[in-house]
Amino acid sequence: MNCYQPLCFVHGLQLAVVDMLYKKNIEREEEHQEITSNESDTDDETNDTHEEQGVTVTTTTDPRHLHLSRDEVIPRYNDLLHKVRKVVKLFKRSTKYDMYLQKYVKEDTGKELSLILDCRTRWNSLLAMMERFHKLKVCIDKALIDMGSDTTFSDLEWSKIKDLIESLQPFKLAVEALCRRDSTLLTAETTLKFILEKLVTQDTMLSAELSEALRVRIKERRTVVTGILIYL
Repeated sequence: MNCYQPLCFVHGLQLAVVDMLYKKNIEREEEHQEITSNESDTDDETNDTHEEQGVTVTTTTDPRHLHLSRDEVIPRYNDLLHKVRKVVKLFKRSTKYDMYLQKYVKEDTGKELSLILDCRTRWNSLLAMMERFHKLKVCIDKALIDMGSDTTFSDLEWSKIKDLIESLQPFKLAVEALCRRDSTLLTAETTLKFILEKLVTQDTMLSAELSEALRVRIKERRTVVTGILIYL
């Protein structure tokens, strides 16, 4: 049970992010579930189902890279992310424009750092893109000015990017901790408590929504054993 319950919580973390950050698409979700069901019938190596103490737990080989069935972000962040992706593609697809950027990046960090383009069906790649983008925000602003681009980012947009990063970082740390080989129910509970406390201290709309979604998903996955552990 120790091996699979933490992975079940990992799936709950993934779903909590999807619940709050991505638009619901019923047709796409049903199609995804059907495909997943068909694959599980033909591929026994990637999915294992275990029944212990009346609890059925399904795991994948690497839950850190689960694909989302929704790839369109909620309207609150969709326009901003579209703008970020547009700028990232601009620098990644043009050597000339990237030279403008790397000039300031080298001055600021002492080495070259390229921007990262996310995969729309993986929220952890979205986090990686936003972290790098925010880290190089001064360099990006200067490079866009040198290029004569009309694209600019306001203080509010940079603030929203920062809020998004701070809200997703605890989820990333939690997933990494729960996917460790030595992860147990005790470490899982400690990790979940940590992430909920971090979200509460952030005191933003997104962190509050993620916190509530996570509580719901965790509650769905708690077992009798988990309850006894918490009581003790």
